[in-house]
Amino acid sequence: MEKLRGNYRRHRFISLSSLNAKESGQTDPFQQGYDDGFVQGQEKGLHQGLDDGRRQGQEQGFSEGFKDGNAKGEASGRATFEAALSPLMAVQQQLEAARQQQLADNTDSLCALVEQVARRVIHAELSLNPRQILTLVEEAVGRLDSTKGPIKVYLSSDDHQRLAKVGVNRCGDYPLLADSALAIGDCRLESDQQQLVIHSEDRLQNCMEQVRGELESEQ
Repeated sequence: MEKLRGNYRRHRFISLSSLNAKESGQTDPFQQGYDDGFVQGQEKGLHQGLDDGRRQGQEQGFSEGFKDGNAKGEASGRATFEAALSPLMAVQQQLEAARQQQLADNTDSLCALVEQVARRVIHAELSLNPRQILTLVEEAVGRLDSTKGPIKVYLSSDDHQRLAKVGVNRCGDYPLLADSALAIGDCRLESDQQQLVIHSEDRLQNCMEQVRGELESEQ
C-alpha cells in the first residue's frame, strides 16, 4: 500500500452506542463520562487548592505571628526588667555615694590625726635635739648666693634659746639671730640683695599632701 504523504490528523469515529443514543434522544454515555470527569476534576482541584492555600496561610500566619509575638514579648520583658532595675540602680548609686563620702571623711580624719602627731613629733625633736634645726639652715644657705653680701640667719626665739643653751650661736660663718615672728622650726636668711624664708608648716603640708594622695589612690 502506498504511504500517504502530507499533513493529516486522526479522526475519532462516533461509537455505535453514541450514534444510537443520539438517534433515540438519549444522553451520550461517552460525553456524560467526559463531563462528569471534568466536573470532578474541577471540584478536586478546587478543594486541593483551598486546602493548600489554607495550610500555607496558616503556616505563614503562625510564623509571622510568632516573630511578632516574640519581638513584642522581648520588648515588654526588657521594659519590665529595666523598670524593676531602676530603683535598684538608684539605691546602688546612693550607697556608692555614701561609701565615697565615708572614705573621704575617713581620709580627712586620718590626715588630721597624722598631721597632729607629726607636728608634735617635730616640736618634740627640736626641743630634745635643737641642733637638728642647723640642718635646715645649712640647706637654706645653699640656696643663696654668698657673693651678694653677708648672710644673716634668723630663728624662732625658742629655737635660738635652745641652741644658745648648748653653746651654738653660729651656723658655719653665719651668726644666728632671734626673730619672735618666726614659729618653731622656721628660719629666715637675709643679705643686702636677697631673702629666703622657710616655714616648717609649709614643709609639713607638703608631706601631708603626699600622704593624702597615697590614701586616696588606695580607695
